[in-house]
Amino acid sequence: MRTSRRRCTSPWRKCSPGHTGSSSAPRRTHSVSERTQTVAMTSPFPEPDSPELERFAVYSKVEIAAMLRQLRDEGVLVTAYFDQGPGFVVTAQLDVNERFEEVILDSASDELAQKRLLASGQITFVGFLDNVKLQFSARVAEATCYEAKPAFRVPLPDQLLRLQRRDFFRVRPPLSKPATCLVPYSPDSKQYESLRVLDISVGGLAVLTYPEKFELPAGTVIENCFLDLPGVGSVSVSLNVRHIGQLPRDERARRCGCEFVDMAPQAHLMLQRYVNKIDAENRKVAGGKRVA
Repeated sequence: MRTSRRRCTSPWRKCSPGHTGSSSAPRRTHSVSERTQTVAMTSPFPEPDSPELERFAVYSKVEIAAMLRQLRDEGVLVTAYFDQGPGFVVTAQLDVNERFEEVILDSASDELAQKRLLASGQITFVGFLDNVKLQFSARVAEATCYEAKPAFRVPLPDQLLRLQRRDFFRVRPPLSKPATCLVPYSPDSKQYESLRVLDISVGGLAVLTYPEKFELPAGTVIENCFLDLPGVGSVSVSLNVRHIGQLPRDERARRCGCEFVDMAPQAHLMLQRYVNKIDAENRKVAGGKRVA
């Protein structure tokens, strides 16, 4: 028998919704082609408020709910930033309930970070779906439970940003042919740890680590790393460790987001070839549709 979860018995009160974009810009109706128009580059971090982002805003609650459900259905990890940016947790969507106008997300395994998130007055969520950056905000979050497990809920957003990256879209290496990154961990850089690549673009990558075995220090640049890209070859890179987050389904695991630094032109070409190769394979499997 399925265990029902405790929830509030009434929908969210109508209050000031989280907003990302220009508060002074007039609301306009955009076509699908306008909303998916590409921009030169977007980062994995929240986009700052700007009138220029208004053209990428989606206001339809039906469309917003559908995109958030797709994040859930495809198991896409979402990063929740709070405390004006320094704090963040990596989470996953569990449910989207239009009746209660709420989005349910998995509770962070770090209890302190979860408490800070719940106390924050501004939370910005960022995820990538089919290589499109989705971003929405909330000004309140409540602890709840979902199928007898800790979770938290936020109001269904009134606005969502949908931005397509032109050059730096990510691909996920297939588990059947995983890409790995050899990272030096000894002082003489002669001993390496092989880390599985979770996703990769020509701008950076995310790798899976376990702190008890190996940990990447945030805010440092690590040189003499080697990317093993199946079907393309080995690429020498330097990594700037930008952020580290826990994975919601594995308390021991860490997702380390890194950007490439001073990449050689030949290495850039090989990496672009690999990204294009995986993208083409994914499109073939998906019947021509580009997938993340």
